[in-house]
Parts: sequence; C-alpha cells; structure tokens
Amino acid sequence: MPSVRTWLGVVTLPALLVAAAGAAAPAALARSHAVRPAAAKGGTITDAFPIQPDTLNPAQTGDTVAIQIDRNIFDSLVYETPQGTFQPWLATGWKITDGGKTYTFQLRKGVTFQDGTPFNAQAMVFNVNYIRNPKTHSIGAVGALGPIVSATATGPYTVVFRFKTPYAPFLTNLASPELGPQSPTAIKKWGSSYGDHIVGTGPFTLESYTSGTGFVLVRNPHYDWAPAAYGRNGPAYLSKITYDFTTSPTVAQESLQTGESQVLEGASTIAFKDLKSNPAYTAMYVPINGAGVYAPMDVKTAPTNDLKVRQAILYAINRQGVEDLADQGQYQLTWGPIQKGTFGYDPKFNGMYSYNPKKAAQLLQSDGYKKVGGFWTKGGKKLTVQINLFAGGGDFDTYGTAIQGYLLKFGIDATTQTLEQSAWTSEQIAHKWNITPLQFSSVDPDVMRLEFGCGQYFDWIGFCNKQLDNLLNQGLATTNTAQRQAIYWKAETIVMDNALVIPLRLDENLDLLSVKVKGVTDYIGGDLDFYNAYVSP
Repeated sequence: MPSVRTWLGVVTLPALLVAAAGAAAPAALARSHAVRPAAAKGGTITDAFPIQPDTLNPAQTGDTVAIQIDRNIFDSLVYETPQGTFQPWLATGWKITDGGKTYTFQLRKGVTFQDGTPFNAQAMVFNVNYIRNPKTHSIGAVGALGPIVSATATGPYTVVFRFKTPYAPFLTNLASPELGPQSPTAIKKWGSSYGDHIVGTGPFTLESYTSGTGFVLVRNPHYDWAPAAYGRNGPAYLSKITYDFTTSPTVAQESLQTGESQVLEGASTIAFKDLKSNPAYTAMYVPINGAGVYAPMDVKTAPTNDLKVRQAILYAINRQGVEDLADQGQYQLTWGPIQKGTFGYDPKFNGMYSYNPKKAAQLLQSDGYKKVGGFWTKGGKKLTVQINLFAGGGDFDTYGTAIQGYLLKFGIDATTQTLEQSAWTSEQIAHKWNITPLQFSSVDPDVMRLEFGCGQYFDWIGFCNKQLDNLLNQGLATTNTAQRQAIYWKAETIVMDNALVIPLRLDENLDLLSVKVKGVTDYIGGDLDFYNAYVSP
C-alpha cells in the first residue's frame, strides 16, 4: 500500500486509517472525533489490520499504517485538538520566541518510558539527534523537524529547539507519533533491530512482533500522564490489542463477522457498504487530512514530461467513473492538491480538468499527435504511459486499472505494472513510471513542500520550479494565518496549472467495529486511539 506520511505527511503506498464509537452523519455514520466511555471497562481486542508496516520505528517509517499503530505506543509533547489548538501532554508548557525560530518546552516530571528509562530533556535531545542521524534513514520524522538547527537541554526538564528560519508547522508536527519520544536505552540496546522492539511512553507496550503475522500490544500499567482531552488519567482499559495482518478483504470481513476480530481497519468499500447499516457493527468515516488520494505524474519521464500530454490525461479521465469503479462511489472527489478539511484548501479548483475527451483530443492535436488505428501517435510512435501499482494496494490498484481503462478508451496506450514495495519505491526514485496512485496524509499544507520542493525525498515527480519552491519555503516560515493561506493558494495554482497530479478522492478511512467495542477515538490525522477503548459485555 503506497503510503507516505508526515505530520506533515505520510504517503500511503496507497491507503487507510480510522476510528469508532457512536453518533451519526450520513446513515448514522460519524465524521468527527468521538466519545467518552461510560460503563464497565476492560477486555481484549483483535484488529484485522490490512497490511504489515515497513517498521514501527516512528523515527524511520514513512508509512501511514505504522503511525496508526504507533499512536497507542507513543505519546507526544503536545496534543492537537480537532479545532487546531494545542494542549499540554508530555510538555507542561512552551513559549515561541525569536520570531518563530525558537521553541522552549517545559517537560512533565515523573514520566518514564515503558522500559523504566526516565523521560527528560536529555532523552528529548537524544531523540532529535537520532532522527537527524543519516544512519537512522528517517523518512517522515526528519521532514517533520523542518529547518532545525539544534535541540538543547537547558535544564533537566527544559528543552530548546532552534530553527534556521521561522517554522510554522512545528507544534502540529510535535503532536504526531512520528516525533513521539523513544527510549534512548532501547535504541542503544537493539541497534538496527530496534524497529521490532520499540519503546515509548504511551498507554500500550509492544509485547511481541511476528513478521508476516502481526503485533501484540499490552497495557502499560504505569501510564499516568494522559492529556486532559482524554477526560481521565491512569492505565488504558484494554489489557491487550492484537493486530492481525489480514491482507485479504474477504478474509478480513469474515474475521469480523465471525467474531475472530472485533475491529476491521481500512475496510474494503464492499464490506463497508454491506455492513455499515448492520446494528451489530459501528461504522465510521475517519478523515485523514492532506493531499488526499491522487495520482502524480512524472515530469522527467516521457511522455508525461510534456505539459499538454499531462493536461490531456486529466481531461481524458472520468474521475467520478473511476471512483465508482474503484470504491463503489463511497468517497467524494477531490480537485486540487490539498483536500477539503485541511488548512490551505482552495475550493476554486473544484471542477478543474473535468472529464472532457474533446478538450483532451484538441490538446494532443495541437501537440502534433494524431489518431492512427485507435491510438494517438506522433512521429510514428504510439503515445504510451506506464502506471505503476503497489502489490497489495487494495483500491489503489483498482484506481490504477480504472485510470488505465479510460486512457485506453481515449486512445492512450496505458500499461500497468505491479511491484513489491521496495521495487515500487526504487522505480519512483529512478523515474521509471508515468502515473502512480497514492495518498499523502498531513494535517499541515507544508506537505506540499515535501511533495514538490526541490531536492525533497518525496519529490518523485521531478518538478523543481523556483517560484513554487520559494512559495513553499515562505509557507513554512510564515506564522500569520491569512498570509500563509494566500501563499498556499498561489502554490496550489502552480501545481494545477502544470497538471502535476490527478486528484481523485478524499482521503478517509472506512472502519468497522463490533458494537461491543466502545470508547475508541480518532486522533487528528486519522490515527485510531485505543486509550479509552473497552469491550462491553
């Protein structure tokens, strides 16, 4: 599943994420933060999880699904509310000085990592240096640190972060599990295998990991530092959570219906459509902010290095038809590089590049192409594009084949190639592709810098534009909300005018839970939080 994420962003090598417990939106479905538990508390649950993460080490991963699990193992310095405000968590207070270039935090006393190591300013400094160390091979977390210069312990429980330029998204990024403090003792002890033995300060501890099978988390009996938003303190209610890797949507649905599992994260749209009205289950749409689900186009590889070809591709695809084929029409379409609900979203792109095969044909004709034997050709060469898919990518694979179908119908020779994760990533970096469906989740529009900024790891499309780069760097440093929004609107216009992406749909997770599972919440960005969860009799 291609998933790239930082809090800031994660790219889902294609997709998912989640929540649970009550209320109603369409057909009694919730689209919000959820619930306070209210009765007898306890129990164990099994979560039919759709994919094995690359690693659970939040300092290394770029995988959305890893962060989903990490939310229950790692705490954050600050807690971000659905309204975008911040509350104390492992930090009791903070101040921002030097025009947004210096952040000083007072840390909570009495906190320990799950292996007994004390949490303090030195531990926080160790974590920052660990993320920044090239040997760590950080993907998401290093981007979340932005233009950091240093992290310094100026007292036992005081840590100061200094940045080269003002860094507007820093509190948002600190609220993510990606920057959740990890035990320096455990990192030193386990070395390169630490990802299988992660240790945080959160309400659940990793008990075991079996490659290809799943993870087991157990309650941290010493947990006593939950943020105020949780409405209580002390250990979690659940004694154990088993994440059972269940890559087959059919098997996952059967597991839920037979009671073998009580939670199904990232349910297939077929399962969700079948069970969402069944009173035996709680069904929830969980929004995941960011770029949404989309298909970037490689501007370094022919023929998508040609602007008119990219524009023609956008006009040639019926995106509602793609959504209906891929996901039963369960999701709303997106039209720009930032999806609705994310700061920086601009509704002016709604309807841009709507399905118009006639316009697509005019663009190709003006570019020297003509139809021969049902396919567009130029200089005797057929217009051919390669769509790279990720093995086990679920609906992302279906999006790829649906896009292929529309392009073939229009006369573009579209081929698909399905690759394992490592090969898929290598091909992205080497520009051996034209189109690839994925997601990039983020609660801040700085995700655009990671996608399109010159020299960024995730700039797989190869678009390095000085004007766009300057805007994205301005957005990174601008703390005035109105000015920052205007900057991103300009940046989004450059992206869409250059037809760099094919926006597809809102990034939301479809989750199903046994009605007996109560108190589950979704944390901002889509992470499923089991701290207040319990199983009713």
